[in-house]
Amino acid sequence: MASRPSPLWQFFWAALAVLVIVIDLPASWKSALPASWNPDFHFGLDLAGGTQLDFRISENEMNDQLAALDKEITDLEKSGASGQHLTELRNERLVVLQQQQTLVEAIRTVLERRINGLGVSEATITPSYIGGEKHLLVECPGVVDTQKCIATVGKTIQLEFKEEFTEATKEFESSVRAKVDASVLRMTKSGALLSTLGQDLGSQLGMAYEADHLYFRDQLPLGLEGVWNAKPSDGVLQKEGTIKSQKRDDKGNLIPDAVPGIFLVQVVSPRTETGRIVNEAPVALGILASEDKTLSQSFKDAADIGTLPPNIASTLRAMKAGELHVASMDDGSAQLLFLRSFVPGHEEVNVSHILIAYKGAASAPATVTRTKAEALERARTLKQQLGGGANFETLARAESDGPSKLNGGHLIGVTHGSVVPSFEQVAFSASVGRISDPVETPFGYHLIRVDSATHMTKDTASFDALTIPGPNAAVRGAALIARLQNGQVRRREEGLRLRTLFFSLRPTGWKDTQLDGKHFRTAAVTQDPSASLPVVQIVFDDEGGKLFQELTKRNIGKRIAIFVGGELVSAPTVQGEISGGSAIITGSQNFEEAKKLAQDLNTGAIPAPIHLSGQRTVEATLGAESLHTSILGGIVGMIIVMLYMLFVYRFLGVLANIALVIYAAIFLAILKLPLFLLSHTYIVLTLAGAAGMILSIGMAVDCNVLVFERVKEELKRGKMLRTAVELGFERAWPSIRDSNISTIITCVLLFMIGTSIVRGFAVTLGMGVVISMFTGMVITRWMSRQVANSSLAQKSHLFPGHRSDANPDHQ
Repeated sequence: MASRPSPLWQFFWAALAVLVIVIDLPASWKSALPASWNPDFHFGLDLAGGTQLDFRISENEMNDQLAALDKEITDLEKSGASGQHLTELRNERLVVLQQQQTLVEAIRTVLERRINGLGVSEATITPSYIGGEKHLLVECPGVVDTQKCIATVGKTIQLEFKEEFTEATKEFESSVRAKVDASVLRMTKSGALLSTLGQDLGSQLGMAYEADHLYFRDQLPLGLEGVWNAKPSDGVLQKEGTIKSQKRDDKGNLIPDAVPGIFLVQVVSPRTETGRIVNEAPVALGILASEDKTLSQSFKDAADIGTLPPNIASTLRAMKAGELHVASMDDGSAQLLFLRSFVPGHEEVNVSHILIAYKGAASAPATVTRTKAEALERARTLKQQLGGGANFETLARAESDGPSKLNGGHLIGVTHGSVVPSFEQVAFSASVGRISDPVETPFGYHLIRVDSATHMTKDTASFDALTIPGPNAAVRGAALIARLQNGQVRRREEGLRLRTLFFSLRPTGWKDTQLDGKHFRTAAVTQDPSASLPVVQIVFDDEGGKLFQELTKRNIGKRIAIFVGGELVSAPTVQGEISGGSAIITGSQNFEEAKKLAQDLNTGAIPAPIHLSGQRTVEATLGAESLHTSILGGIVGMIIVMLYMLFVYRFLGVLANIALVIYAAIFLAILKLPLFLLSHTYIVLTLAGAAGMILSIGMAVDCNVLVFERVKEELKRGKMLRTAVELGFERAWPSIRDSNISTIITCVLLFMIGTSIVRGFAVTLGMGVVISMFTGMVITRWMSRQVANSSLAQKSHLFPGHRSDANPDHQ
């Protein structure tokens, strides 16, 4: 009899089973669990849809490098020079030529590694050649946002080092205009397209390129208003204008800014009426009300919260300005509320005053010439006149130097903080009707009379409300908020699609240097022994070391910016001149931050930048149908296989079917989990991968078939079920081992030499083979032993080939 597993092993297998079941459950059933317990499937482009991107490889940098080498070699040869330097230049030229010949494949390999991870994300990268240009067509599964797909592929691989530059000089403006003229000349003389210019120049500092942007009339940049009536046939237009940006004020707050510059603009398509997303909530609520006549919109300005229904009042009190919330009403309806402003109740008082200013006082009129002492004396005189019965309002109109003299000195609704402290103290502490002694403020001397007792104002709110009737009003309201927040409320409006290349006439803060990715070798994370903090060590080649030394020498105390793909990744401050071709970048707070910086710097491995020249979004409608068909085929296949196992092997078939269900559960769980559990790479399922899964279902029972056929043979020889089971598994194992190993070897070969689609098939098939070996040789064997040692073993009709008169001596 097989030994019983220890309690620890029993607990392990039970915990593993529970974990697999929890992972396999739909995410909607596990909403209360943490996000890490809710993994989901990852589908490829053919099942989930996604974006196809056409990247053009720019060889300008390599061509310039070759031209410079050719010129230097020619000059040296003309001068009769020879020796090591000339040999080094020729070797360098040969290396650049070799890189250019293998450029497409090198970039394709790097991009495929980034997207595919271990080759299972089913990204397809296809080289293509259009005229004299080299392109790569990249598919990003499940991504319909082009920018997100570009981020997945990786940043444009250009490593640049820049120094600070903020002064807008005439020389700078002249250089920008010369760059514009050169770009126009390139289009007119060589026939270059604006799109090509934008891809080549758009990532440079001080420039911005938009390949295809939809503008509504009020969104046109200042200076491009005249383009509204232009047509595609007008070609590329040159306009001066501004783009909206942001800058920080002296306090560090972001404020709007307008950057002047020069546009090269082209109309992509004529004006057409299209849907415009409405971001203004009041307008959007009106559109919703016009679309659904059961809804009605209303607006209340400075409404007293206390007079509103309790449900609305409590909701408004809990909201912040600009928020949307649904308030459920007692009659079953709901109110979708948008809060414009909320003014809480506050203490206020009504007062009157007479201001006697003096020369030099704050906001004193130019006609005031009296001194400070004279002003005080005049205030005291007026106080005596008021005490003698003079009318306060009449005296204020005649004598006050403040703007309130026009209405008799009255100030209505004085609140805490709305006046200077000395004035506020008297206003909120004096009794009603009493006239104060002269009160000094920066504006002069005041005679203050309190006209009313201090009182609290009401809480007021200005808000829009959309009334939603019906029994499911709150649910409808939540759905409408989702539409608003997701930009699904639109109105028909004319739009114009433009392609623009913008040259800024204002320095961006950074200036190009000669030091770039060509001079960069590597970046690695090390530890600062003095501070025990991670630092990033960067190393340059010989030429880069000299350039870096010069750069640090003239920028001591200033920052040097490091850009990858036009994005600022670090801007360390230079502490001193750095020689030797290596440097340390400090400032990383933890190892992960330093590791990310090093990875960003090392992305300069690709020798040429890539530019997006086209895009196409693929809908998943066909893929969804294929997914449905694949699932149906898998289920039908499993049912047929299970019925066959029951018919041929009877009760042993029940065990095989249980093992098959366990196999499917484990397979689905692994599909949801990251590879090796600790990585960030997932198995992305495509139609090819689904085919591998369905094929592996049939192979999953191969192990059971081989074992059960051996068991049948042993039972026919008169062996007891227990003995037949042990011999069946023992004698079938070599065949199972050899067949599965040969299949795994085939999968490994397919993975190594195949395309990404073939790799996905190989991964799912190979994974299915490994899981089937586990379920067949471990799960099925354990269940067979349990049955063989139970009373069921005596029921010969349950087992094919088992005779009731089996001789126990034939063991």
